[in-house]
Amino acid sequence: MNALLPFADDVTGSGIVAIDADVIDAARRAMSPNSWRALRADIRVFAGWCAARGLMTLPALPATVATFLADQADHGKKAATLARYTASIARLHALADQPDPTRTERVRLELKAQRRALGVRQRQARGLRFRGEVADPLAAAGPVGVCVEAMLAATGDDLPGQRNRALLSLAFDTGLRRSEIVAIRWPHVERGGAGGGRLFVPRSKADQEGAGAYAYLSARTMTALGEWRAACGGRSDGALFRRLHRTRDKSGADIWSVGAALSAQSVTLIYRAMLDAAHAAGLLGMIDSADFDIWRASLTAHSTRVGLTQDLFASGQDLAGIMQALRWKSPAQPARYAQALAVESNAAAKVVGKL
Repeated sequence: MNALLPFADDVTGSGIVAIDADVIDAARRAMSPNSWRALRADIRVFAGWCAARGLMTLPALPATVATFLADQADHGKKAATLARYTASIARLHALADQPDPTRTERVRLELKAQRRALGVRQRQARGLRFRGEVADPLAAAGPVGVCVEAMLAATGDDLPGQRNRALLSLAFDTGLRRSEIVAIRWPHVERGGAGGGRLFVPRSKADQEGAGAYAYLSARTMTALGEWRAACGGRSDGALFRRLHRTRDKSGADIWSVGAALSAQSVTLIYRAMLDAAHAAGLLGMIDSADFDIWRASLTAHSTRVGLTQDLFASGQDLAGIMQALRWKSPAQPARYAQALAVESNAAAKVVGKL
């Protein structure tokens, strides 16, 4: 049990039933690292809450789970977090072969009541589109405001600039999530026709078993990758995107060296540094400081995935093609990303805009 709940021995009165070590090991191997960490974190919260009140954690009574969800909502947790806690508690009981308290009417109604009270809409990363907020990205003459094109133009020709240019260009082309970006290795990049290429994606959030898929790479990205590869000394194996270390020589000039694989948390930091550079270079147009601060705070590693989806919709691509290009299993998420764009072309916009 300690492999799942390392704090279990310190939780008095929690009534934790032992889980077979082989079951825990199989669960850990069957789940992605992120899912496994999330499960452990959720159960830690639930077990700690139960221990503080002298309640059973495993097996838990339906009333315990329902009260826990209500208390977490009172402390500011969102509906999506409550749903994740519920799923984690259900998984914990399944691992122990105990009856699932979350399937009872008491818990189901409490979760539904909290969803109704809190609302279910989640905060969405702001879409980083290639040429900005334009009606048709294929017909736009140039960048408008915050966009990929302006951020690429602001990168320098030093080692950080070459890496960042290759990273952002590839991320936009493929719509990869940050964990998928840092998992890319040089052998995954393949040359295609007309200067473009292909990226083999061995595993993704929707493909935990590793069937693999391909994503398109533009000629722009292949050029940037070639420059980055040359700057790295012509690497042919290992992680594609890496950390950079800076030292200075006696004259004070920067000396950069290539280190270990880039961490997933670094992707957002790189995007924001590139946005700062584009702003400093005056490439974002007439954006005031308040709007820029809002943009910067909402820019995340997921923004390229949202922005690519929006550009594909804006250029007239159908939902099936977009799902295939970005390797989605369900149409719900890409359709949600396109909601803001749809407002500008719906029936009301066509009439009200002419009044």
